[in-house]
Amino acid sequence: MPTPDHRPTAFSWRRQRLDGSAPGALAAVEAPIAVYASNPSGPLSILARAPGVTAGDVLGIEREGLVVRGRAMRTSAFVVPSASAPMVAAATAQPLERFAWMLRGAGVTPGGFEAARAAVVGAAAEPRTARDLRAAAGLDGVDVSRFVSYLALRGDLRVLGATSVTSNVTRYVARATAPGAGSSPGSSPDIPRAAAQAWLAEAYLRAFGPARVEDLAWWAAFTRAEAVAALAAHETTDVGAGLLLRASDLEAYEACPPLPDELVLAPKWDAWTMGYPLDGRARFIDRDVHDRLFDGDGNGLGAVLVAGRAIGAWGHRGVNGRMEADLDLFERPTPRLREVIETRLEAIAAFLDYREVRVRDVPTVVPDRPRIRRPLA
Repeated sequence: MPTPDHRPTAFSWRRQRLDGSAPGALAAVEAPIAVYASNPSGPLSILARAPGVTAGDVLGIEREGLVVRGRAMRTSAFVVPSASAPMVAAATAQPLERFAWMLRGAGVTPGGFEAARAAVVGAAAEPRTARDLRAAAGLDGVDVSRFVSYLALRGDLRVLGATSVTSNVTRYVARATAPGAGSSPGSSPDIPRAAAQAWLAEAYLRAFGPARVEDLAWWAAFTRAEAVAALAAHETTDVGAGLLLRASDLEAYEACPPLPDELVLAPKWDAWTMGYPLDGRARFIDRDVHDRLFDGDGNGLGAVLVAGRAIGAWGHRGVNGRMEADLDLFERPTPRLREVIETRLEAIAAFLDYREVRVRDVPTVVPDRPRIRRPLA
């Protein structure tokens, strides 16, 4: 059931600019701290917050060096504003040894590492795909896709997005020659980890608050002790049930009005669905339909949201130049709501440069694979 107090939903919804108030693509990335790097999920998260942007606007902020991409929260790949990327990197960095499996999978031995690294970095003086780097570096027998991912984690390479918002063919460039070099996740900035974690905790409360210690710990992959210490660096107020708010936000929170019954289609992996653990999602979804919006691996799928709450799930795929959209609505919609949903899907198809959209109702959009039942706590 919906939370009895509308404010946790309404306040965080507006702070994340899901009311469509972001003035541009960069502001839409800044509002939730980062967006997922996968296309088209990341661009669609931007579109949900800044409905007037074009695909060119989204590609432009990376081309201009205003955002960078790399692994961040929970080691997932994100697009992060360049201005905040050093703090995000320092707060979420993991020991490089954790990714030794990439080297083993790539077929690079410790003895051959330096020669292979030098060959790839030398070939990446200009942006190239992993396939192009393999040919240019002459690395026969090496899984270059895994190797370049490892080199990006080390800070040798910078990851650049594709030239289309529907493609995930990323490119790599030597960090020393990349615009914004040194500012992206993975660049190991010389910032004390505790200070960076405190910065990220405040940013999390700004965008996702009010939220619990457990919410921050799950989202950022902090230990509980790290989350407690990071939050303790700031003046906070408990507004009930362990939900913490920045003290400076209390007046605005208390005056926060309910959300209007407006529709938003959030994509897979949007910050709204991926910002809280299972037992912290009551602000946007009822427990009895939770598993129609999240798969067994914990991935938040496309959400049909009205007044910030999920009333259905959706997914899409491209087929011969058109967008095929699947729709799982938890209750039968009114004719007017159905019309609005299909109009929004048409706008998404146009943004992604599909010539048309076809919508079908399905019993679930969750992929058909073995699922893991996750406990509530």
